[in-house]
Amino acid sequence: MTLALEIDADAPEIWNSRGLSLCRLGRNSDAIDSFDKALELDPGYIDAWNNKGVVLYKIARYLEAISYFDKIISMMPAYAKAWYNKGVVLGKMGKYLQAIENYDKTIEINAQRPKVWNNKGAALGNLGRYDEAIQCFDRAIELEPKNAEAWNNRGAALGKLGRYRESMDCLDHAIDIDPEYFEAWCNKGEALRRQDKYEEAIRHYDKAIEIHPRYSKAWSSKGLALKALGREAECVAAFAQAEALISKSESRSYGS
Repeated sequence: MTLALEIDADAPEIWNSRGLSLCRLGRNSDAIDSFDKALELDPGYIDAWNNKGVVLYKIARYLEAISYFDKIISMMPAYAKAWYNKGVVLGKMGKYLQAIENYDKTIEINAQRPKVWNNKGAALGNLGRYDEAIQCFDRAIELEPKNAEAWNNRGAALGKLGRYRESMDCLDHAIDIDPEYFEAWCNKGEALRRQDKYEEAIRHYDKAIEIHPRYSKAWSSKGLALKALGREAECVAAFAQAEALISKSESRSYGS
């Protein structure tokens, strides 16, 4: 990339590509500088606006990210990525209704992206609208049958409705597709715990923790199962681990 810049330092496409490479390396500040250079050379470069917005989202500068996606939408209303990415940011901010509006706009432009349906379903689930969420996950799975995330989310929504057998079938699908999908192991543990199958639930939480030792939800859910079994000392230790992980995560987060 350095050689390319030496050859043509005035090519916005090269600066944009450099920014993407830096982003993949986790060098977000340098990536933003590269996208800024691309936009300095070509203020109408839509992909660079979008890519800078995505990096701003990654470092939790949510309102700035939204301003970039809004800029794109004002220039090119049919640019589906901007509507989708704005929905992602709004969902991260807990503004689920607004997120759904942006996902719906994305779907108007292109209804064939499973990730949009999956994310819309997740937002609906966060609002407790589980039946509608399941319909969205179904559409995501129809478009991409090996979509482990959609199978996991469908299973979690069915669990919220008390449809545990169907829930566990979906979660098994997710695990078959991706055996390292720790969230699916944890969600299956949740379905088992809600059926008072505490020992079996703990085995699933332990599998999630084995894959991702810093997954606080698995630790706290394991604590609930241990409490139900009267294993108080282990319960207290599991909750303490969950609280420690949550505290560390919060201390590392960026301000918006």
